[in-house]
Amino acid sequence: FQEKLDWMDTFVREQVEPLDYAFRDAGAPYDRKNPVYKKITDPLKAEVRKHGLWACHLGPELGGCGYGQVKLALLNEILGRSMWAPNIFGCQAPDSGNAEILAHYGTDAQKQTYLKPLLDGDIVSCFSMTEPQGGADPREFRCHAVRDGDHWVIDGEKYFSSHADLAEFLIVMVITNPDVPIHQGASMFLVPRGAPGVNIVRLAGLGH
Repeated sequence: FQEKLDWMDTFVREQVEPLDYAFRDAGAPYDRKNPVYKKITDPLKAEVRKHGLWACHLGPELGGCGYGQVKLALLNEILGRSMWAPNIFGCQAPDSGNAEILAHYGTDAQKQTYLKPLLDGDIVSCFSMTEPQGGADPREFRCHAVRDGDHWVIDGEKYFSSHADLAEFLIVMVITNPDVPIHQGASMFLVPRGAPGVNIVRLAGLGH
């Protein structure tokens, strides 16, 4: 495994870290619609796959290597040097966690529509949890959802939902039952970016 780490160290230093200087925008690694980024990163991703290091946090059934926590820590020690590296290696947050959520709990239709392209690196996603008045403490959440026939209606706002403007879908944590303890009354919904009512008020990270 040390041979893989040595290869990663050289590859990231020589091929990936220069991207941090060429493309400085914080959202650049997540912009799958920019043809320039795709033209540059696709060959790098292919090289990572050839060395068996793509999406190492996932098990073989999802196209990863199933490395344990120790190896992942050693890998991320190298990847953490570059804003672009996690994307080149298919393990960027929040896509890594969202992929695992979909793999374990998504419907067959959700897996086909969102999980496969997410694992392939063709789209990005967003995990929308934080709220203005309560940060990431679910006990303070006001965003809630109520059932309306066969559908759920989500009402509320979220804050610091990283890359929501670039994501194909958001996994949104809301309150569905305020009368029980929070670990029982909170739920997560997959919300397509183009769903009616989804409104990005401003991009806080860019000062807009």
